[in-house]
Amino acid sequence: MSSHNHAPDPNAPPDTVLAFAKHAASITYADLPANAVTAAKWSIMDTISCMLAGSRGPSALALLEVATSWGGVAESTVTGHDVKLPAYLATMVNCGMVHQHDFDDTHDTAVCHPTSASLNAALSTAESVGGVDGKTLLAAIAIGVDIQCRLALALKGTLWDYHWVRAPMVGIFGAAVSAGKIYKLDADGMHNAMGLSLPQVAGTLESVTGVRSAVRTMRDGLIYKDAILAAKLASRGVRGEDRVFDGPYGLYAAYFRSDYERSVLTHELGQRFEGANVSLKPWPFCRHTHGTLTALLEVLEENAGAEVKDVLLYVGKGNAIICEKAWPTTSIDALCNLVFACSVAVAHRAVPLEAVETQALNAPAVVAAAGKIRFEVEAAMEKYGTIEPGHVVVTFADGRKVERYVDRALGHPSNPMSIPRIRAKMENCMGYVQLPDVKSRAQKLIDTVMDLENMKDVRALGDLMRR
Repeated sequence: MSSHNHAPDPNAPPDTVLAFAKHAASITYADLPANAVTAAKWSIMDTISCMLAGSRGPSALALLEVATSWGGVAESTVTGHDVKLPAYLATMVNCGMVHQHDFDDTHDTAVCHPTSASLNAALSTAESVGGVDGKTLLAAIAIGVDIQCRLALALKGTLWDYHWVRAPMVGIFGAAVSAGKIYKLDADGMHNAMGLSLPQVAGTLESVTGVRSAVRTMRDGLIYKDAILAAKLASRGVRGEDRVFDGPYGLYAAYFRSDYERSVLTHELGQRFEGANVSLKPWPFCRHTHGTLTALLEVLEENAGAEVKDVLLYVGKGNAIICEKAWPTTSIDALCNLVFACSVAVAHRAVPLEAVETQALNAPAVVAAAGKIRFEVEAAMEKYGTIEPGHVVVTFADGRKVERYVDRALGHPSNPMSIPRIRAKMENCMGYVQLPDVKSRAQKLIDTVMDLENMKDVRALGDLMRR
C-alpha cells in the first residue's frame, strides 16, 4: 500500500485556479488597459491572416473533411471556407489551420502561441450563442491570453528542459476561460472550466523535434476543441478538478516537476495584461529562428546584390538543436530547422511562404545556400532562455565581413513590425490561398477589427473569415 498521502493540506495556500477564476469571471472590457485592447486587435487580425493562409493545408483539409462528415448544427464559421460547423468542431478545424506555417503570434518569454487558443474558442462560442458584442469578445480574448501566458511565464528553465511542449498545455486553459467568458460563467463556473481542462492537457516535444509528422501543423486543433467541451460542461454545472495548478497532481507537479515560480502567476493580476507583450511574426518558421533571421536579413537587405560566400550563426544550446536537424522532407519539418530557414533567406533575400512548401524544399538555390551556412554555440545567446537573440557574421565574395547582433527578433514589442509590414503580411497570407480582392479585403479586416468594440454581434467578424 502506498505511503503517500495527497489529501488536501489544510495549511496549503489556495490553488491559483481560485484567483484566476475570480479574475476571469469579473473582468470586463472597461477593465482592460489601452495597450491590452490594441494588442488584442492586432493579434486578432494577424491570427485570422494565418488561418486563411493555412486553410488549404493538407492536415487542415483532412480535419475539415472529418468534421463535415460528422455533421451537426451549422453555427460557427470555418475560416477560408463557406462552411459552418458546431462550435466544438469549428474550433478544431480553425485551430488546425493557424499553425500550418508556424506563422502565428508568440509570447517570446512565456514561449506560447496565445491568440490561436483564445480567439478561436471565444469566436466559435460567440457565433453559437449569438448576440455577443465586440467588447465582450475583446475581454474574452484578452483574459484568455493573459492567463495562458502567465501559466507559461511561471515555468523555470527553457522549453527544452521538459518533455512537454508548453504552448498547447497552457493554451487549453486560456481557451477554456475565453469560451467561459462568452458563456458568462461565474467564478465557480470558471474554476470548473479550468478543472475540466486539466485531464485533457496534452502535447510533447516530439512534435517539435521529430520528423515526418503532421501533428505540429494541427496540434492546436487537436487540443483546443476540448476547451470548448470543458467550458460547455461547466456552463451546465459539471464539476471539474479542484486543485488545477498547484496541487500534488496539478499541472505543474504532473508535467513540469513542480519547477515553477508560483508568485509569477498572480503578480499584478488585473493590472498587467500579457497580451501587450506578445510578438507578431514577420516570417513563417518557428519563433526560435527569428532572432537569427532578423540579424541575417538586415545584413542581406543592406548589401543587396552582393554575393554571399559564408554565413556563421552564433547560437545557444537551444537553437543548436534546430541547427542539427536533418534537411527537411516536409514543410512542417522545415519550419523548425534553422539552417534551412537561413538558406531560404540567403537564396531569396526574403522568406516567402512559397519557399516552405514541400515541393520547394530542395530548390537548387536553397540547397546551394545551405552549403555556405555553419554555426557555433555561444553561451551568451541563452540570455533570454528559449527564444534567443540573433548573432551572425556574413562574409561576401568581395572579402567584406559584416557582423550583426540583434537583442530581440523583429515583431517583439521592443522591436515591432511596422503597420505597412503587418498589412503586407495579411495581404501575403490572403494572396497565398488566392482570395479575391486581397487589398480591399485586408483593409476591411483592419477597419472592422480596429472598431470591434462597436460591433453589436461578432458573427459579422466570422463572415469576414469566410472564403
